[in-house]
Amino acid sequence: MNNILCTGFKGNNNSSKVLLDNLSKNGNIDCLYMDNDFEKSVNQLEEKINGNNYDLIFGFGQKPVIKSIYIEKYGKNGSKIFETKYDYNGLKGYLEKYYKIKISENAGNYLCNNIYYNGLKYIFRNKLKANMVFIHIPYIKNINIKYFSKLIINYIIGIINNELYCKKSQTST
Repeated sequence: MNNILCTGFKGNNNSSKVLLDNLSKNGNIDCLYMDNDFEKSVNQLEEKINGNNYDLIFGFGQKPVIKSIYIEKYGKNGSKIFETKYDYNGLKGYLEKYYKIKISENAGNYLCNNIYYNGLKYIFRNKLKANMVFIHIPYIKNINIKYFSKLIINYIIGIINNELYCKKSQTST
């Protein structure tokens, strides 16, 4: 596995954008800065995924009033649900050495959930090999973003070098 995409949302004070700024300095990580718009961000993600044969997509977004890292299990649209097929337990185990990690079943009702739901749906409907996982991080003032960036880079390099991932079946309801 070596084709990895990291996504986040634009905005100078957006922790996911600052994280991508740090990740993009590593030549092994492709980054997509998405507009803060429901339709545009979905189109940007689908265009980026289409034909690139990504193995893994890390979506990042900021979540208000948190100091923990949230790994999201589901993207939802009303009663429609897509669950990640990425085995996030390794990511959880790695990060919980440094941060309080929560496995979340509610990605919210805004841009993060929208991009996660539509990204998982696109992967599922097009039968792509890609895995996708979404991670909520705190606002900039509540996290040392440079340190967190280094942790994510090291985790991704570990995946690239050692195939540290596991697939589970993609499901929708």
